[in-house]
Amino acid sequence: MARILVIDDEEQIRSSLKSALERRSHQVVTAESISEGKRFLSASFDIIFLDIKLPDGNGINFLQEIMRENPEQMVVMISGNADISTAIEAIKIGAYDFIEKPLSLDRILITVDNASKKEKLTQENVRLTAIIYGDFIGESQAVKKLKEDIKKSASRTTRFLISGENGTGKELAANMIHKYSSFSSGPFVAVNCAALPSELVESELFGHTAGAFTGASKARKGKFLEADSGSIFLDEISEMPLEAQAKILRVVESKSVSQVGSDKSTSVELNIITASNKDFKQLVAEGKFREDLLYRLNVVNFVIPPLRERKDDIPLLVDHFFRIFASETKTKPKEITADAILFLEAFDFPGNIRELKNLIERINIYCDEKVITRAIFEEYLPFVPKKENLKLKDAVNQFEKKQIESSLSRNKGNITKAANELGVERSLLYKKMKKLGIDNNE
Repeated sequence: MARILVIDDEEQIRSSLKSALERRSHQVVTAESISEGKRFLSASFDIIFLDIKLPDGNGINFLQEIMRENPEQMVVMISGNADISTAIEAIKIGAYDFIEKPLSLDRILITVDNASKKEKLTQENVRLTAIIYGDFIGESQAVKKLKEDIKKSASRTTRFLISGENGTGKELAANMIHKYSSFSSGPFVAVNCAALPSELVESELFGHTAGAFTGASKARKGKFLEADSGSIFLDEISEMPLEAQAKILRVVESKSVSQVGSDKSTSVELNIITASNKDFKQLVAEGKFREDLLYRLNVVNFVIPPLRERKDDIPLLVDHFFRIFASETKTKPKEITADAILFLEAFDFPGNIRELKNLIERINIYCDEKVITRAIFEEYLPFVPKKENLKLKDAVNQFEKKQIESSLSRNKGNITKAANELGVERSLLYKKMKKLGIDNNE
């Protein structure tokens, strides 16, 4: 059963489609204009049938708007007087199909059936992708903005630069870009540039012909050609030799790849997503990264916040990881006490989400307790400073002191602004500062 929206100004077409599709157990909503159709879009439909000529606008323009908001939406264009060029334009924009009037019921039903099958395959691909790469979990403001920015920009360009510390989830962000891009149905090829031997970088990325160099007994396709019509993710691109950087620059500019040992070029269309944990401006200043390549790659830049700047997400992440590992070991997900969460939130996690994930996996493997307390986290978390071995009251005080000092620092000692930021009365903040021994010269 599919949820279908029909947007057409002819009442007979709306009613006949609604009747025919509902007899086959589909849910159908109809609209006679673009403005009416827009009101229904937020309801999420599997398939939209959209007429080209409508009383309040052009269906092609509305199709563009729909694709900008949701590149994965299935839209079937219908028209009684469109030519082949209009049909081609609609398909290029992202329409699933184009059907001419008078409408054939058999053609409509076949289209709905095929579109429904494709939608199921797309959903399964998303599910499997989530299993392989995980989801970007978080409801903090920083994560919400990151997700919104990725969804907004992923289908509008093909070059992205991701910055962030090790373990923050740069590959998850890269996969999310791929998912929402116009190349989402293609392959996602991840390359760890730091792990490539310098003498084999070009062969790995661009491929080689048989006999191109000693040991090249067979031809190799190369990562860029493997990622054609999809996305290539070049992680730690800052570790790449300058000579290889020059070749990537040529790929970006020419949209073509030349294999080692060949003088022929092969055209490629793909997303180029790059990432690093280093400061590119400093690398450019030191002559370790090409400035012209940085300009070409840095069309859209995403900065992944470290876990210490999004501690509100720790409870969600902990619950998420416990559920994942419980599913893998076929056990019941463990519960976490409030003091355990407070303890984790007071820890900076220099290894970021990767460190937290490894901690949860370690506990899931070795700990038989059903309820995880602070003491258990202390036992399994390496390098815990002795000063963290506190009672709950002391841990809360330490956490509050750190938060207040950070807020005062951000607001240059202004207690009124700090109180507003922390969501407390100015008088209460004064009392807490006195209690916690915080000196401040406003």
